[in-house]
Amino acid sequence: MAPPPATVPPTAAVTSDPSKIRHEWYQTQTHVVVSILAKNVPRERVRVDFSEAEVDVAIKLESSGAEYALSLSLFHRVIPGECKYSVVASKVELTLKKATPGKWESLEGDGQAEVAAMPAPPKPEAAAAVVPSKNVYSGSRKNWDAIETDLKKQEEEEKPEGEEALNKLFRDIYGRADEDTRRAMNKSFQTSGGTVLSTNWGEVKEKDYETDRSAPDGQEWKKWG
Repeated sequence: MAPPPATVPPTAAVTSDPSKIRHEWYQTQTHVVVSILAKNVPRERVRVDFSEAEVDVAIKLESSGAEYALSLSLFHRVIPGECKYSVVASKVELTLKKATPGKWESLEGDGQAEVAAMPAPPKPEAAAAVVPSKNVYSGSRKNWDAIETDLKKQEEEEKPEGEEALNKLFRDIYGRADEDTRRAMNKSFQTSGGTVLSTNWGEVKEKDYETDRSAPDGQEWKKWG
């Protein structure tokens, strides 16, 4: 008796036609998320460039060799250093950090449009009866509180290393500091040539770091110019 024919596992769908790739978006108070619905694209074939008012995406489609390109002129400015993207089996997802929290009336614009306050999400008991505005949420019905919480959690869980970790620590301290602490950090760092960073304004305000700083043995401090 002949053995049954071998079964071949189905091949995962791969996007091969750039014209069939679409994108959609939604927003929260602080972020805009753009989903590019290209399936099973290797991460190394995706290039994303963020600038203050533009995002450029290029995806090399492995199966056909064609390239998908998306260039967005944004409604308002974003913070490029806090924008990121991820590649999963079903899509390429861009997460844009708004420079000014609030509502975008559309995804695209001239980068200078006015940003209005975003209405608060409906209370849970009323959510079933309320359909979010298409202008605000791009027509999607989502759990906006959960999305905002998840985005913040992702930011907090990111663990940069080396110099980037040090810079993030300084930014976090500065962002939570009061006015005296910020003045202390600015003066101590700038006047010491980057060798001292103090948060104690009571000490720093009377200190002359340019006079007090010392160079390593065999060297001396000199001013440029």
